[in-house]
Amino acid sequence: MQHNWPLLLVTFLLPLLVGFNIQASPTVQKLTTPIRIVSLVPSITETLFALQSSSQLVGVSNYCDYPPASQSITKVGRGLNPNLETILKLAPDLVVLSPSGQKTINQLEQLGITTLAIKSQTLDDIRLSIKLIGQATGRQPESALLLAHFDTQINMIEKKVAGQPRPRVMISMGHSAGNNDFQQFYIAGQQDFYNDLIKLAGGINVYQKPIPKVPLISLEGLFHLNPEVIIDVFPEADDHTASIKQVRQQWTELKHISAIKTERLHIIEADYATIPGPRIIKLLTRFAKIIHPNLDWPRDTTH
Repeated sequence: MQHNWPLLLVTFLLPLLVGFNIQASPTVQKLTTPIRIVSLVPSITETLFALQSSSQLVGVSNYCDYPPASQSITKVGRGLNPNLETILKLAPDLVVLSPSGQKTINQLEQLGITTLAIKSQTLDDIRLSIKLIGQATGRQPESALLLAHFDTQINMIEKKVAGQPRPRVMISMGHSAGNNDFQQFYIAGQQDFYNDLIKLAGGINVYQKPIPKVPLISLEGLFHLNPEVIIDVFPEADDHTASIKQVRQQWTELKHISAIKTERLHIIEADYATIPGPRIIKLLTRFAKIIHPNLDWPRDTTH
């Protein structure tokens, strides 16, 4: 079995892998409130809806399918390689995309289309993206309200886990297998939003080295790290081809790992688990419940 990275993680992981450090396009400062917006990243589309700017959206990438209303918006191709002809026909006055799409940024701006490049690798990036998109679309009050909700939820979780033991947690973001056994694992490093969520949820990232940004570890490396909690993240079922049942079985065969011995393996299959957008707080809450199941958490019936 081969489990590749979910496609929805590409725009998150690529800047980490190649070391991009691109800020928001300065040309956005020239804008009055845009009337026609194209979004090339699922998290950006989700943010625009959360900020009540969906009426301004005229085009989205093929991978933008949340909220469901986004599915009826004109598709403009892949986020890193969109159909420029389709975008031009939509006549947008703003295209919001990932910094990894520098080629697309250059092409669009040569065509006179304003772009806004949004980073989303860390929790701070996600917070800033909400603020920047709010500014660019004239939705500053809505973005301030959403960020206030972030702060409320984060503060509640931090207080709840304060003083608790901090188990060593590993987030698996993709793995390969051969002969029905796991061979390699992409895991959360020290420079992504998963690492931020682990800390806030009261855990310690089992991988403590600053580099590589996206660690690829072997089975031997996994045994050496010996995490106490393993969280394997997948997008929703329609966006991957892995058999969750088989994945769980393969994990449980690694009986010498602490997380497996103590039955602290958790597989999350949900669209919000791989999209660094407004629902990142939902993922934080789920992480906190997994890492500290002994605490009295409010019941969540949404997953």
